[in-house]
Amino acid sequence: MTSKQVIQNTVELKPAERQAVTVFSGGAWALNSNGLSLEKALAARPEDVAEILFRSYTQVGSDMTWAMSGYNNIVIGAIGGKIKFRAKGTPDVIETLIRKVSDTEAINLDRLRDDPAVRFLLEVTRHLVKKTAGRYHVALTRWGPFTLAGLLYGAENLMRDIYRDPESVRRLLDFTSDLYLRYVEGYIENGVDFALIAEPTSSGDMMSRRHFEEFVMPSFKKVFSALRKKNVVTALHICGNIENRLDLLTDIGAQFISVDYKVSLKKARAAFNGKVAFGGNMNPVGVIRNESPEGVARACGQCLADAGDGGGFILMPGCDIPPSTPAANLQAMTEAGRSYVCSSVYQKGDV
Repeated sequence: MTSKQVIQNTVELKPAERQAVTVFSGGAWALNSNGLSLEKALAARPEDVAEILFRSYTQVGSDMTWAMSGYNNIVIGAIGGKIKFRAKGTPDVIETLIRKVSDTEAINLDRLRDDPAVRFLLEVTRHLVKKTAGRYHVALTRWGPFTLAGLLYGAENLMRDIYRDPESVRRLLDFTSDLYLRYVEGYIENGVDFALIAEPTSSGDMMSRRHFEEFVMPSFKKVFSALRKKNVVTALHICGNIENRLDLLTDIGAQFISVDYKVSLKKARAAFNGKVAFGGNMNPVGVIRNESPEGVARACGQCLADAGDGGGFILMPGCDIPPSTPAANLQAMTEAGRSYVCSSVYQKGDV
């Protein structure tokens, strides 16, 4: 099996020859490790940037490559918002774009295709897809509707309006769902076949289960339904502790759920087993960046044991990895995953 087949079988809850293991996101890590800030990379040749990404992921043994991750906030700049690049790491949104929900009516989503940075990211993606030659998924991670709403309007304003003007929140989420789909459409047209929605603002650390179910889940269902029609793998990552809403995530249309290191993999297995694939949840800082390779390998063994048998599990960091993460630690993670044997991983003759 190729890496793509291993991942595909895993998310479809089918037997695979071995344990699936991947880097999560890591755009800033890949580019910064090769002497490029995310801002400087936008001035490089797209084919050179694609080569850096492909080499970075495959050399550490990742089963997936990622299409220009770290540029999540570019979409805000593309529709008129203000962003600021860092010397290292990912760019920030420095000012809200709208003061009231009706301001979204003046935002022209056609601007997305004309934005120079977006066009560059799409061209890099096209080159990366060619380099994978069908052997790896090319995955995309971008902010989901609720997090986009918080960036456009202000997270505090969004949370307050859940109480004082819930209908405006629903209208805003309709807009950001459309924004997400219009933006991601370009990546899918250029070969992305694994779309992961990142939703840190809907974390269990930030909002209740009741409000999550009432406001966030409808936008997930809308977006994932549209993505499934485009024949891409649908995936979700929510930062923080979401143990009190794991059961809700089996019915949103996502084929794969990535969980943070704050989530018990035993509880995730109990909630997801046989219903949806899941992955995680190595601590990206405390373990993946800070431990020795031997320490990473030991932690991976515990992670895999906690995930248990039954298939449908991808070993990966519990969130995006810091730019300063040693490549040797990522390789220790992938080697630990590839060498792991459990009853859910089948030999070639058994498949």
